[in-house]
Amino acid sequence: MEGRETVIIGNPNAGRHRGEDHLKSYAEILRSGGLDVEVWPTEYPEHATELATQAGTRLVVAAGGDGTVNEVVNGLERDATLAILPLGTANVMARELGLPLKPEVACERILAGRERRIDVGVATDQQGTERRFTCMAGIGFDAHVVNEVSPGLKKYLKVLAFPLAALKVYAEEDLPPLHIFDGNRKYVTQFAIVANGQYYGGDFQVAEDATLTTGRLEVVLVDNVSRLLRADILTRILARKPLDRSMRSFATGDGEIRATSPGAEVPVQIDGEVWGWLPMSFHIEPGVLSVVR
Repeated sequence: MEGRETVIIGNPNAGRHRGEDHLKSYAEILRSGGLDVEVWPTEYPEHATELATQAGTRLVVAAGGDGTVNEVVNGLERDATLAILPLGTANVMARELGLPLKPEVACERILAGRERRIDVGVATDQQGTERRFTCMAGIGFDAHVVNEVSPGLKKYLKVLAFPLAALKVYAEEDLPPLHIFDGNRKYVTQFAIVANGQYYGGDFQVAEDATLTTGRLEVVLVDNVSRLLRADILTRILARKPLDRSMRSFATGDGEIRATSPGAEVPVQIDGEVWGWLPMSFHIEPGVLSVVR
């Protein structure tokens, strides 16, 4: 890794600190380990994607939460390598990779320089626009919840903001049935998660059989959202325990998953940020992304 050209693409307002100086402090740690580092702070939504397209084959460090990581991944060249400085609330991708959640320690992990290739999921909307995701896509219920959680609410309540928003969404939103197609098979459910990895909303396991290297997506079907909000189930969620495996799920490899909700407007969230509406399709790209872990 000695002398390797590296760029930190990050949200200056992510994490406990505010302003560009804390990104520069992480750059200094990496420079002390021999990397040639520049800091490119983001200024507006999707700016991280624009910056990542300019990084070429450099080592690209995404400094922020899962939204920042997703934006960077959607701008990377195929030969680029991704590293992560976890500065967000949930840091799902960092957890998937087994990274330290303290940024200074994560810098030391980056300097250790172990690389591996992982799978990436791809969502395609009705217009043919594609969006990569590293962790998951949520169809319906949780996309509504993401819309309810403002940056201020997330800052002060952290992961507790999401269960509270979930209760509000369940009480107020119409949740129409979703039609999920896997080849010739059709599933009808109320809420679906298309998972590339195990974790969801932090270290809560939603897809125990999924990893970042299986070459498959796991689709978890929640037939009754009200069941998630029962006191015993909600307690398990808050305790970061796996979902009850009695919930239906299936894995898919080379095929494409299609999701529709006839006559209804249903949002989809990608790695924790709302991106588009049904109908939408999903597939896996095995081993296309090089990451430091």
